[in-house]
Amino acid sequence: MLARLDEIPGVSESRVDWTGRRFLLHLEPGAKEERVAEAAEDALGEGAHTLDEEGTRAALEALRKGEAWMRAGETLRLSRHEAGVLAKRYGEEAAREIDLDEAATRKLVELFERELNVAFERTHARRDGGGARIEAEVAEAGNRILDSSQSFLDAEQRAVLEGYLGRFTGPRGR
Repeated sequence: MLARLDEIPGVSESRVDWTGRRFLLHLEPGAKEERVAEAAEDALGEGAHTLDEEGTRAALEALRKGEAWMRAGETLRLSRHEAGVLAKRYGEEAAREIDLDEAATRKLVELFERELNVAFERTHARRDGGGARIEAEVAEAGNRILDSSQSFLDAEQRAVLEGYLGRFTGPRGR
């Protein structure tokens, strides 16, 4: 999302707060504030609105107080870290449910790491108007994990893995 906001003519930098719901745009000198606000609201979608003066002052004060307002590159680094943490957690949890040995657990965790990283990267790379939802990317990652696990899981183990993944992605649909 920040990458799309940064591409709006007149925006020199965009940031998002720790909630992921408030965005702060720094404008280039001479930028038309109304045009930028309209383009930003279009990019952010339904429910987006420009803050009034009081809301703007509060956002700027929060930034000055050191609240986390991140740039695009920072959110990507955090997402990569989050993907790694989730992959390890869920990969190991799935391996316990399947009752895998240590070597197979490592392979499964590696699959989770690779595919969740791809899901997060694709989510950040989206620039189309509707954006992508991480849930859709995670569902696709689950399909790729299940397909790739054929090389080291038998059919019964894959069925357990499919059930595990289904808790996050719903029934497997292709």
